[in-house]
Amino acid sequence: MHALWFMLAALAVLAIAYRFYAGFIAAKVLCLDDTRRTPAHEHNDGQNYHPTNKWVLFGHHFAAITGAGPLVGPVLAAQFGFLPGYLWILFGVCLGGAVHDFVILVSSVRRGGKSLAEIAREELGPIPGLIAAFAILFIVVIALAGLGRVVVGALAESAWGVFAIGVSIPLALLMGLWIYRVRGGSLRGIREATIVGVAVLLLAVVFGKQVQDSPLGAMLRLDETTITLAIAAYGFCASVLPVWMLLCPRDYLSSYLKIGTILLLVLGVCIVNPAIEMPMFTEVTATAIHVGDASFLPVVRGSLFPFVFITIACGAISGFHSLVASGTTPKMVSKESDMLAIGYGAMLMEGLVGITALLAAVALPPADYFAINTDPMVAVVASDGAGADSSAGTGGFVADAAALAALDPVLTDDDRRKLKLPPGTSLTTLQGQKLKLSTVLRLSNQTLAAAGFHVDAHEAHATELSHADFARLGVRVDDLPRLSEATDEVVAARTGGAVSLAVGMARVFANLPGMQGLLSYWYHFAIMFEALFILTTIDTGTRVGRFILQEIFARSKRRSLQALGDPAWLPAAALSTAVVVAAWSWLISSGSIATIWPMFGIANQLLAAVALVVGTTILLKEATRRRYALITGLPLLFVGTTTLVAGVRALIEIYVPMAGQPATATIGRVCTVVTVVLLFSVLAILGAAGRRWAELLRARADAPRALG
Repeated sequence: MHALWFMLAALAVLAIAYRFYAGFIAAKVLCLDDTRRTPAHEHNDGQNYHPTNKWVLFGHHFAAITGAGPLVGPVLAAQFGFLPGYLWILFGVCLGGAVHDFVILVSSVRRGGKSLAEIAREELGPIPGLIAAFAILFIVVIALAGLGRVVVGALAESAWGVFAIGVSIPLALLMGLWIYRVRGGSLRGIREATIVGVAVLLLAVVFGKQVQDSPLGAMLRLDETTITLAIAAYGFCASVLPVWMLLCPRDYLSSYLKIGTILLLVLGVCIVNPAIEMPMFTEVTATAIHVGDASFLPVVRGSLFPFVFITIACGAISGFHSLVASGTTPKMVSKESDMLAIGYGAMLMEGLVGITALLAAVALPPADYFAINTDPMVAVVASDGAGADSSAGTGGFVADAAALAALDPVLTDDDRRKLKLPPGTSLTTLQGQKLKLSTVLRLSNQTLAAAGFHVDAHEAHATELSHADFARLGVRVDDLPRLSEATDEVVAARTGGAVSLAVGMARVFANLPGMQGLLSYWYHFAIMFEALFILTTIDTGTRVGRFILQEIFARSKRRSLQALGDPAWLPAAALSTAVVVAAWSWLISSGSIATIWPMFGIANQLLAAVALVVGTTILLKEATRRRYALITGLPLLFVGTTTLVAGVRALIEIYVPMAGQPATATIGRVCTVVTVVLLFSVLAILGAAGRRWAELLRARADAPRALG
């Protein structure tokens, strides 16, 4: 099977959905009206409320909603096979996700730009509204942690990627100042800033290799902790500064790169027409994924149903979008008709992102896909037991204790830090233990060369490992050694989905006419592309979390807390932002993609259920016909059921066992408590909604009799 026909089918379905289904909702269900005055005009303060050009706002909204989810979720779900993810994205986005975003955006604009929590309070009552506010705040933190974990894994130890992403931040600041302070928000200023901004961003990718190979490259080769702190600092600044200064221009800038790259990838898939290497379905057990005769460690835990529906959240339907659609975007909508493209259209574009990401991932050989996305344990000494925890074979870091002792003189200080060996301690103290594959591959080349691996001792990365080296470590690979050398990066054991997607995208681009030999540039371009997606969600999500927290403060009876609820007061904004940033930063540093992503998926889809509850309530109350409420009611039935089942199973199969293990007890308990709180919160909201729906249905049934 090849990718071309699946891509063409997806494009046709998305186009039909936008032309007919979205047009029906806009004209008949929501009745968009440009004579209504939007909050951006009514409350224009130049800070949070600001009338914005339709396409600039489309860029901001698309960039804000399209974070790591539609890129990483489909890649992680590829372990279940190609077909489940493809069908869920295609039909989920047309019938669920785009409707969800569109309805919430229109509802927020018509209520003064209020957040989802405030709308829930108005429509369902104060107690369900308060429960929704706290649940949404939890979900925001979890979502940002899940997305942040992905970008941390992608940028760790990559000077090229860090440089390219670092350039985008001051560039966006300069763009914002040029557009709104020098050119007064004119179209001319937008065009000028766009041309220069896109050009500089592309140059950052091109010259990133020279930076990586220079002395500056060593300074930019950051570990995961440093990258986490840097992302936290960026999220704080983007949340506190005025939207026109950093958040909107950076999202607008990245949207050009995002949309352009997706369209190029769609074209590349159609021209290259790569073979789909992953089977339509794989055999999933509790401990392994079986592809033909081979067995691999699972990328994420869980069976096909219901976990494929939470692994792929963004791209099909995402509750996080309701926070953007009731957060920053409604405060910048200039007229109601703009919301068709912004609300429904941007989500369809995200669905296309998910389809292309899935196709790029399943075009990888299965062995390479699992080698990149899993991080098995490797025996320090081969004679102590099996190497990697897979069926690929047995092996270890070194053959025997003597070979281990011989490495003591060549260990660098950085090697000791990674191995957690105090100065002067012999490496032989690790005999009998196991190391993560990622730890072994990040040791210095002089240590790996001394251990007998086929690497250049003078190079910075172990990009020359052979099939024999991976076999020695017990890892099954296919084309991975060539890909690692061609990208100039160690790509094995880079969990999180971002690296495997970048490799898949680079393989497609490098097979275009005239592009052979440019795999390393395309790989780092793809890494920058993914990181831009994620960071634009982090900046918007942090701001949305700040708004929600300040709304909770504003409803307090204590004056001191009420003052913290003023979004225009800088100290209050800074304090609220700091609380949100500290929470998601801790989760990033404490968890892994295997623990955070399932919780992110569950939280995200539970939030989608809450948003669909609110949307259904509003349509029952305001739509011209009661049956129009089914456009949100039916997706609610499916998403709510699958996610509640997934939440209960995740507790039983993942988080409660983690809480019982000393090494993961803290993060396991946190995940358990948060998941339980979210499940009960959503059940309480559903109960309140049921009572409210009964009242609305009775009122509408009595209305004709009252008139008669």
